[in-house]
Amino acid sequence: MKRLKLRALVQRPELLFPVIVLGICYSLGFLADRIPGQAGVIVYEILQKGFTALPVLAVLITRKITRDPKPWNFSFKVWKQPGLWLLCAGGPGVLTALGAVLYFCVFPQEYSGSFHYGALLGMTGEMPISSPLPFVLTTILLAAVFLPLQILELGEELGWRGYLLPKQIQRFGLQKGVLINSLLWGFGHLPLIYFGFNYSLDNPLAPWSNLAMMMLVCLVFGILCGAATIVSGNCMFAAIIHGVFNLIGEVPVFLSVSQRNTLLGPNPTGLLGMLWLLVSALFVFVCLKSVKNRLK
Repeated sequence: MKRLKLRALVQRPELLFPVIVLGICYSLGFLADRIPGQAGVIVYEILQKGFTALPVLAVLITRKITRDPKPWNFSFKVWKQPGLWLLCAGGPGVLTALGAVLYFCVFPQEYSGSFHYGALLGMTGEMPISSPLPFVLTTILLAAVFLPLQILELGEELGWRGYLLPKQIQRFGLQKGVLINSLLWGFGHLPLIYFGFNYSLDNPLAPWSNLAMMMLVCLVFGILCGAATIVSGNCMFAAIIHGVFNLIGEVPVFLSVSQRNTLLGPNPTGLLGMLWLLVSALFVFVCLKSVKNRLK
């Protein structure tokens, strides 16, 4: 019976891939938590710094075991769909900026009036912001064209959206496939979040509240990245969204007085910070019923 179950797993890459990538993430997280001293820190750094590469590793292992010949659904030629490129490169930045504005309107005492770039770069220094609008527009533009970070995030997107998502859609349909994909992607992040990644461990009920909020974040961005991949047939568009989010998404907290990322914001990993992204994801999810799936 066990041999039959193992054979069934091997024959279904949509099950084997998550088992491999989540197994690696949680194994490293468990070791980082249990091993004392500097050795545990090193294990955590391996998890953090290698996180974007783990899905690619899991794809290679899965394809080898299952002998899967299907394509990766990836191309650098995003200029062939300029409208979608503009939407993916600019949209997340605009919505993230609007979320930060909402947070600082609700908590005006938290806005410092300066960009504390020293804290971001591990040094001392800050830049006073006399006029917020030029700063916001410049940040949105830089995030849109900062290709190195977008290519870095391609590691996650090749695995989760380029490889796994088409198989989940084939089995579960568009909406359910995207939903399952996003939730599994969220579970993959939890070992990092447990240690304080993306959130302050001073948040109420941390780390458990941080884990729950990160699941919502991954659900929102999983829907947006999944939809971009589906309509284009190319997970590079998801990597663009992901890269823009990871760059501009780190800026708001360094405009705050406390420089703490709470469950509400100011980063888009908080409820107010991600509000417009959440609304957009709900709209996109509803529209998935009628979109043409270009994934192979």
